[in-house]
Order: sequence, then structure tokens, then C-alpha cells
Amino acid sequence: MKRAVAVLVALGVLAPLASAQIIPTFRKDSATDGRGPLDIVRVAMSRGVDGRLRGEVTMEKPWTTDDLRTASGAPGSICLTLYTKRAPGSDPADWLVCVTPEKEGDLLRGRVLRDRANGLPRQVGAVTVTRPTSRTVYLRFAQSTIDRPTSVRFAAEAVTRGRRCPRPLGCRDTAPDAPTTGNLTLRTTAPSG
Repeated sequence: MKRAVAVLVALGVLAPLASAQIIPTFRKDSATDGRGPLDIVRVAMSRGVDGRLRGEVTMEKPWTTDDLRTASGAPGSICLTLYTKRAPGSDPADWLVCVTPEKEGDLLRGRVLRDRANGLPRQVGAVTVTRPTSRTVYLRFAQSTIDRPTSVRFAAEAVTRGRRCPRPLGCRDTAPDAPTTGNLTLRTTAPSG
């Protein structure tokens, strides 16, 4: 009887935690197809219980902010490419969710960018950036910054710039290989985020 009560108590305590967990939609990529220090092996997206979206980009090997930094010129970046209306492969992404390094230190800055027909993408929102492991970066942002779509097709791209990388494009790796994407279906009744 005591054991049954203990199991029920444990289930009662763990049930809210289980419902708060994020179950991502993910795509894997080859571990040997990237050029440069950042080779993406997994990209994932999910919707958290708070309604925000979370992108997850994992590299084959550990990396640091310095892998994105350059002595001069534009830094490297890690971006989610999001398609909500356009067709992957034939059109540019509707949205970019990117992280870039600050000039000094380990801090990564995140931004949501909207593609424009007549100019460079413009920033429409902020991204919370965290590093749960030395190989992975999480990018959290509000659904409202990408107009609350019913679904999102997603991929990731890592760009580094170094002596052995072509200019001005740099060394790039995408996951999955274009035009393939992952697909995350979102509820239209999602909480504000």
C-alpha cells in the first residue's frame, strides 16, 4: 500500500513537469558535410508551454564564440531559416532567427529578421540565446514576431569567416541540405508569446 501511494505521489509531482517539457521536431544532417569549424548535425524546433518558439542548433564538435568572430569585417552567424509563406529552395526565407557574437567576450546576440523585397532584412524582434552544451545553442523567441503562423518549415545555416573561407560568403553549412526543411505544426490557439 505504501508503495502504491509513493507511486501515485511521484506521478502527481512529475505530471506537471512532463506536460511542461518541450518535444522538438528535428532533422539530422551529415557530420562531415560542413566547411569551416561549424558543422551542423541537428536542427530542431518546438513550442514551449509559454507559447514561445525554441530553435536548437547542434554542431558536430564543441565550439566557442570565437569561432564566429573575425578580426575585421562581418562576423559569422548561426541562423534558423524559417518559411511561413514562401517555398524553400526557390525563395529566400520569410524570417531569419540569428545569433552573432559581441565584439568581445562570450556573449551571443540574437535577433529575428524579416526579409524585405527592396533591401536588407530588418530586425523585428529579440531572441533569448542560451548554450546548454558546448555543441548546442538554443534560440527562443515569441511567435508574434513571425506573425503566428499555423506551421513553420525550418532549417539552419552556420556561417564562419576565416583565411580558408571564400570571400565574401564565408564557409557555410546548412542542415538539412537545401531545399529540405523540417516542419513544425503550431496550434492556432497558442498562448500569447
